[in-house]
Amino acid sequence: MHRTQTIDPAALPGGRLAQLLGELARTPSRGAPPCFAERLGRLFDLSDTITLDAARQHRRQTGTAQDDAAERLQEDLLRSRETLLDGLLKALDSDDGQLPAPKIARAGSRPLFAPYQKFYQGQQRQFAAGVHGLRVRARRLLAAQSPDLARLAELDTVFDHTLSDYSRRGFNRVPALLEKRYDVLWRQHQKSDAPDDDIPAWLQPGGWLHQFYRDLQAVLVAELDARLEPVLGLFEALHNEVTDNP
Repeated sequence: MHRTQTIDPAALPGGRLAQLLGELARTPSRGAPPCFAERLGRLFDLSDTITLDAARQHRRQTGTAQDDAAERLQEDLLRSRETLLDGLLKALDSDDGQLPAPKIARAGSRPLFAPYQKFYQGQQRQFAAGVHGLRVRARRLLAAQSPDLARLAELDTVFDHTLSDYSRRGFNRVPALLEKRYDVLWRQHQKSDAPDDDIPAWLQPGGWLHQFYRDLQAVLVAELDARLEPVLGLFEALHNEVTDNP
């Protein structure tokens, strides 16, 4: 697993997870999505709009500015990502990790997907907890740095709260999309000359389950990076503030 050692916005694109899932599912492009502002506006009710407007007016700095704030946030972001990636890799270890062994209900049938869904959801919970703590720490740094960044931190709090249910529903759909890929690989395997019950062969390079494990890992890493994007945005704002006002 390659790990980045610098914060590169191009390395964490917002559409990477959707793009990867589309490629795995062979889903054709549906063209340009509706207007972003319009779609975003649908997620805010009246009370959310009032709260958002109050956050836009917020400019109260809640602490003492720190010269190394951007460096501290970058280190925290990199360290948190590294920790979550290490936990993922350990979980994916077929010998010592949590990755379930193939479970076959009856001879010749497709191994059950439910254990892999449970595994994926467990990793999602780890990501959500780790990223939430990091995002809270990032907001605290911004709130102490300047009135403008304090307002941004307040806005991020509102967006985090308002969009959390929407984001959760979106991420909850990922295992179902992965199951479609699982089905495709199993059907391809059945059309080959490989035996249906040779589990060790499935796990060898070129085996259908080995390929699924690779896809599973790629999607999990893409989801982690998607979850980290709000913190990356906060870091960029903090970095720009320090750069523009040395």
